[in-house]
Amino acid sequence: MTPLYHLEGDRLRRAETPVQRPLRWAAWRPDARAALVVGNGGTALLADGDRFQPLATNTRQNLRGAAWSPDSSRALLAGNRGCVLLFDGRRFEALPSPTAENLRRVAWSPDGSSALIVGNAGVVLRFDAASGALAPVPGDRAHTMRSIAWRPDGAYALIGAYASRFAGYPRPHALYRCDGRYTQALLATDDEDDVVAIDWRPGASPPQALALDVANAEAGAGATAGATAGATAGATAGATAVSNKLFLYDGAGFAQLRIESPAALLGAAWRPDGAHALICGERGTLLRYDGAGIATLPSATRDNLVGPFWRPDASSALLLKGPDEKVYTV
Repeated sequence: MTPLYHLEGDRLRRAETPVQRPLRWAAWRPDARAALVVGNGGTALLADGDRFQPLATNTRQNLRGAAWSPDSSRALLAGNRGCVLLFDGRRFEALPSPTAENLRRVAWSPDGSSALIVGNAGVVLRFDAASGALAPVPGDRAHTMRSIAWRPDGAYALIGAYASRFAGYPRPHALYRCDGRYTQALLATDDEDDVVAIDWRPGASPPQALALDVANAEAGAGATAGATAGATAGATAGATAVSNKLFLYDGAGFAQLRIESPAALLGAAWRPDGAHALICGERGTLLRYDGAGIATLPSATRDNLVGPFWRPDASSALLLKGPDEKVYTV
């Protein structure tokens, strides 16, 4: 059976789900009643603690992302070959999709009037909650859109991308923003950036987003923990380290924090009260970032960890077991 993990305080606890396929994403209902967990082969289940309810989605496509509307009345799920499902808590409805590209992430606007879905080949779709229709959003695009989060005031969503020169772009963009009408490129990069997670810090003024860039290349031998901005992920002196980055964006400009780690990082999310962000990664890596520095948390597992997915009351977080190989397609 496929496991997942609960983080309660600083303790990571393993739980066994009743499904056998890999799990890709989780989304808590805003009312905190349960989390919707999705994965390969059309897998979906509702999770509340150690209780799991498998759901029949009527699709065999791999499901990569999901998000609940702000009022908890319905959820959107996205997956391979343009698959988009609308879930009302009882049944799933397949929506006509204008693309056959693999879709990865979903984010509802804070007022619930629409949602954005992002995916491969620069796809950005807008779901209109009133009509139930999906439509492409015009604008700048180039490569795989990997992550998305709406600014808390609803002004726009920040989108992270896999900025690969191998896709034929001499200086690709790693970050975009989209107001639901147009997608605008923000940050060009000379590096092989892969922005797999974005989240806005709750209560921050002005609003500040954290964007996690997964390292796709190792730093040179001899790199030491804490090489930049006092960060440490448990690397030892003289060991080969992986160089990951956090971009911090306040709507006007960027700051960057480099994290030297013994493993690639795969996800990040702010605790709902804004106290700190939890960062997870390969080989059981768990870090805590409080806006000033980074600390390592014990995990007692060597599984690759994907997430985290915070319960809205901040009492716990879910983390999923990622694939054992290098994760580019979480």
